[in-house]
Amino acid sequence: MDLSMHLQQKMETKLALAPQLKQALGILKFSMQELENYIRDEANANSLIEINEQHDREILIEMARLHQGELYSYTNAEDESFDPLTQVASKEESIELFLMEQLAMQKHLERVEKEVILYYIRSLNGDGYLDCDVEEVADYFNLPISQCENLLEIFQSFDPAGIGARSLLECLVLQLKRKEDAPKLSISLVQNHLEDLADQRFDFLAQLFNTSEEEVLSVLSYIQTLNPHPLIQTEDEKTEYIVPDLIVEEFNGEYIIQINDRYLPKISINKEYEELLRANANPETNDYLKTKLSDALLLMKGIEQRHETLYKVTKVILEKQKPFLQSGKKALQPLRLKDVAEIVELHESTISRAISDKYIQTPLGVFPLKALFMRGVKTESGSVESIITIKDKIKAIIENENVKKPYSDQKISNLLLLEGIQIARRTVAKYREELGFLQSTKRARDSK
Repeated sequence: MDLSMHLQQKMETKLALAPQLKQALGILKFSMQELENYIRDEANANSLIEINEQHDREILIEMARLHQGELYSYTNAEDESFDPLTQVASKEESIELFLMEQLAMQKHLERVEKEVILYYIRSLNGDGYLDCDVEEVADYFNLPISQCENLLEIFQSFDPAGIGARSLLECLVLQLKRKEDAPKLSISLVQNHLEDLADQRFDFLAQLFNTSEEEVLSVLSYIQTLNPHPLIQTEDEKTEYIVPDLIVEEFNGEYIIQINDRYLPKISINKEYEELLRANANPETNDYLKTKLSDALLLMKGIEQRHETLYKVTKVILEKQKPFLQSGKKALQPLRLKDVAEIVELHESTISRAISDKYIQTPLGVFPLKALFMRGVKTESGSVESIITIKDKIKAIIENENVKKPYSDQKISNLLLLEGIQIARRTVAKYREELGFLQSTKRARDSK
């Protein structure tokens, strides 16, 4: 066996991001508060960057207030000691990190299985609910649906309890299964009679379970202690504020987009250092000043590029979502990152950075920019129906069914197929639960 050592030259091509591009992409992803902090940090480290404070207290008070993670409204404060800057919402990166740390503990999982759970983590909405279909995930990773269902069960075993649920019902059941002190009837009542509890049919439930109304009320009280929003604090929750990155106003039927940079520190080049550079100081000082000047100009260019990209991306989004601006959430059109990326000729990852943690103020209120993206289902005709439209169709089918013979989820799936919409029975069941309708057998029982 030859164990001798020798040198060998090898040429290979590697793709590497230039420092300037890395900085530009980082600036693009920053939320308003992160960008402000970044500018101040850069100014502290670079004597050529000068900050001109332009924050006016009356303007700051107009910051938008977070309301249940979806819609935002203005808030006013008469107290002069109130400083909204201390209340600006910050990115909850710790949640994703916390979940990923738990994923790292799953030593028995294959690499692709960990990738599936990571996909689930990144598909959570602001409340901690899963915002994707298991069928879609199985198709994406080319895995059996049953395997992806099992991986979802593993993910749903993570803390906080209820994480990764696909409906309120599932969220509550996941929490109850972990509670050793949960009343005996609690899971059965939530799984099968949540609507009866909401309607206060305590006498009916007491007879059904051969127990007392007091026991049913006790179970209800216990259920009410559960958290329907796993990622939202329920006690001592601090009021959070956000600053919209974009402002959209209607003018003569057209929507005007404005980049909201009035809360950002205005930066310029320090005149004294600039003059020192022109005075041809010694070479060492000159090299230092040139490096700092280059860094300052890159920062200014990065902020300018951020604004340009945000404007272009938002313009395309609003052209597609004009019906939403006119009629509200139900008029949202199907829209994907890929669709916007193709129009503005940028990579999907760049679009993702551009909309990450950005908020848009519209005549309807303030929304996360990514809320204007809506998944859809492709029909046989080639058109795309939004999830909202499909839910409306399911609702109409159930509301117009024969109450004595309600449609099963499979039958609803078949009826949608007649309209050219192909979705699985499981997906129908998920949307039905989200709409608040019971299973067909329970709808039949309640009609008697």
